Amino acid sequence: MNFRGLQRTVIKTALVALAALALKPALADTSYPHKPVKIILPFAAGGSSDVLTRLVADGLRKIWQQPVIVENRSGASGMIAADLVAKAEADGYTALMTVTALVQAPAIYGKANFDPIKDFAPISQVATMPLAFVVSAGSPVKTMADFVALARAKPGEVSYGSFGTGSAGHLYMELLQDAAKIQLIHAPYKGEQPTITDLIGGQIAGAIISVPGAKTFVDSQKIRALAVTGPTRAQQLPDAPAFPEVGFRGVGLESIGWFGMLLPAKTPRDIVEKFSRDLNVVLAQPELRERMQTYGISITGTSPEAFASIIKSDNARWGKVIRDKNIKAN
Repeated sequence: MNFRGLQRTVIKTALVALAALALKPALADTSYPHKPVKIILPFAAGGSSDVLTRLVADGLRKIWQQPVIVENRSGASGMIAADLVAKAEADGYTALMTVTALVQAPAIYGKANFDPIKDFAPISQVATMPLAFVVSAGSPVKTMADFVALARAKPGEVSYGSFGTGSAGHLYMELLQDAAKIQLIHAPYKGEQPTITDLIGGQIAGAIISVPGAKTFVDSQKIRALAVTGPTRAQQLPDAPAFPEVGFRGVGLESIGWFGMLLPAKTPRDIVEKFSRDLNVVLAQPELRERMQTYGISITGTSPEAFASIIKSDNARWGKVIRDKNIKAN
């Protein structure tokens, strides 16, 4: 080999070695995750959302062989936690587990430091949980048709309770009033238990509460469930029809509240897709599904694209209701 050929060989070998060295960090980065992952939850510890998130975190830990830490950051209907994740480094190591309030709270509070569409990369819808419209067991109202007839006969006089102004239940009832052409009095409560207490005591004519909250009192024959939100009946209240079954189809009452996981918007696509695939493996586990069904939560699991579509649809639906009805946080 002449000198020029030897020189070319040496240069080529050096370039290959340099390229290999340059690629090592990039290849290491693709072995996601290679350090602990944090999931921010906008609710206090101990509730059903906390149980769900910790079970999901444990499932991901087993797959990834990395710690998956759940951090509870409650306040402002989830906006504190959402803002924190929206501004986190987009490297896949800070995720948000949240609910439909992600697209509702900014409109209700009138301001937010994040955009629910632009500032997040959806990973997957995790689960859904319907609400139930209920009346006291002693009420002469037996069906939704009966309740609508009562409200039409006494416009502006029939009351219902929810667990707060701007809550999911309040928003669903605004849809019902428009669809049924009725006018109700909204009695917002600070929580579900006082709502149920006043319903049973006759202070309000109806209430919209969680399916698990309703089940105990339906089983003890203290209240009667007339309908549930969502496209189908709830497993815990099989005798209660879904709103579409009783004539309210295509008016928004067939939509259902969700839990979902998101990452910051600029997270690399390959990380979003891996997180979604692994999360859906966890969500497919029968033990998880059975455990959460006791809370009235139905595990789902979707692609990032499907969840993005759900978020956009709900953002438009609930934003319109909140603006049209001028609903503001107390």
